[in-house]
Amino acid sequence: MIFRKKQKHTQMELEILEQPAIIGAFIEKYVKNYVLTIDMPLNIQSIKIVASGSSYNCGLLGKKFFEDIAKIDTKIEFSGEFVCKNKQPDKDALYIFISQSGETYDTTLAAKKVKEAGAMTFAIVNNENSTLWNLCDYKINIHAGKENSIAATKSFSASLCALYLCAVKIAQNNLKDVVPYLKNILDTRNKIENVLDLTLNLNKAAEFLSKYRAFATIGQGANYALARECALKIKETSYIDVNAYSMGEFVHGHVAILNKIDTLIEIITSDFCEFEIKTLNKIAQDYKPKSVVITDSQENFEAKIPIIIPYCEDMLVRVLSVVFVIQMLALKIAIRLKRDVDKPHGLNKVVS
Repeated sequence: MIFRKKQKHTQMELEILEQPAIIGAFIEKYVKNYVLTIDMPLNIQSIKIVASGSSYNCGLLGKKFFEDIAKIDTKIEFSGEFVCKNKQPDKDALYIFISQSGETYDTTLAAKKVKEAGAMTFAIVNNENSTLWNLCDYKINIHAGKENSIAATKSFSASLCALYLCAVKIAQNNLKDVVPYLKNILDTRNKIENVLDLTLNLNKAAEFLSKYRAFATIGQGANYALARECALKIKETSYIDVNAYSMGEFVHGHVAILNKIDTLIEIITSDFCEFEIKTLNKIAQDYKPKSVVITDSQENFEAKIPIIIPYCEDMLVRVLSVVFVIQMLALKIAIRLKRDVDKPHGLNKVVS
């Protein structure tokens, strides 16, 4: 009999694999009989999201949720930029602060500034015994459990889910029909449980990308936020120089990098528009890059390696599916480069 050494899983991998269960439990906690139990203020006129790092990328996706579902004007700002502004906070807006630890230095400073100005504050955190939790008027615990990996994974997806539920809650408070959203939400765990097992070409893409010292990621709309998160995850874990661009903006000068770097990660999901297809075709025609395309679409994109994820019409499931894939892609690239993903060189959680 041959005894094989048991494979040791990294903390980051274990936390990636925890996510469907965490999101399922989170939804069960806050959705009861088609009613959301999140405490949100009434008559919200506008929303300002303030966050840093992965939480900022999460907030970019939250902006889409608030504008598409709740029809609320939403802006987002980096915590550090917000702290340094001379402008007084808007007392008619709801300020949402996102921080896994609840102690992120610049985010807590921003929350104090808003609180002192008398504006409404809302915290999305993973720690009830934290500065941000105690500062804010309204709050939600994402219940992701302790996150030991430096690269945010389960706290990112749980915060994303929290923003989605907040958007639906605001719509519900404004007497909009949210039953279709709530029906879909309740089935989220079942739909995302096997995403990674059903995704094609993930290992092949990781092997290919691990051979490059630099490349770019591009996406449009919500997929731009995901491209940013993909670039950040690969930087944090592999130290590869990866930069993210909005797909439309990329062709306005930035595309020149393809004269030296011939590799791209493109994120394009089934809700694409004609503009995205034309942009991708132009890039392919002019530069012929070696593209890794992350998609759930049956469209025949020009790609060296297509990473095919399961199709789902539901917005939240579609976003979470891409999130899981980019996290695992970053992990697999880092492992091939023999990086210590749980203790990246020079990185720590930035807290006060």
